[in-house]
Amino acid sequence: MKKKILLIAATHGDEQIGLEVYRNLSARGLEKYFDFLIANPLALAGGERFIDCDLNRSYPGAINSRFYEKRQAASNLLIAKKYRYVIDLHEASSGTDDFIIIPRKKLPANNFLGYINLKRVLLWPEPRGPLGDVLSRCVELEFGLKNRDRRMIIKKATKIVADFIINAVNDKLVTKNKKTIYYVYGELLLGQYAGKINLLRDFKKAKIAGETFYPLLVGQYLNLKNKIVCYKIRKEKSPLVVSSVS
Repeated sequence: MKKKILLIAATHGDEQIGLEVYRNLSARGLEKYFDFLIANPLALAGGERFIDCDLNRSYPGAINSRFYEKRQAASNLLIAKKYRYVIDLHEASSGTDDFIIIPRKKLPANNFLGYINLKRVLLWPEPRGPLGDVLSRCVELEFGLKNRDRRMIIKKATKIVADFIINAVNDKLVTKNKKTIYYVYGELLLGQYAGKINLLRDFKKAKIAGETFYPLLVGQYLNLKNKIVCYKIRKEKSPLVVSSVS
């Protein structure tokens, strides 16, 4: 039987969640339904986020690039194109919730969100370069770990992915599959915010300098050169009710 599902782990080499979920799925005998890809093996081996550049900003890549992640992106894309559904698993050390990321401005026509039992969906078109940016049948699942029991999050992630696999294989939509759509539209930089960072909460409405928005991944990227306090997101007016998968 040709497998139609690809699970991707370690797009960032310092994120272990994909490997942990894979081991749990294999122990449950579900590996017969999916293939598994370690996206960035060198970074994973070194426990580093990346080697030359962020793989999640490198697609579609270039097979002859001097940058390791660019070459790896091109190779991964060739593999991923063979599958109907691609799930890229991520974790966020400063994240406090779990959600689906679609790195596009709009939901793809062939979306399969109805198989995934997560209620929050983020349209995240910038920056460019995730696999889902160039492959419409790929989504990312992000699991937040801040002040949360990692074992419980791994258990939850395993169940969500296991249910997705069974739902996709049997073409069964999740019941009561109403999802809230958010749009990531900007960044709040450290120089733009004089308040206490610990007062900001993911998905809790904030008003700064007259602008109202929902923060996302507060503190996750403060180590970057531009010192991102959080991303800014807005809630789309109409929720999505998934009724079919094409």
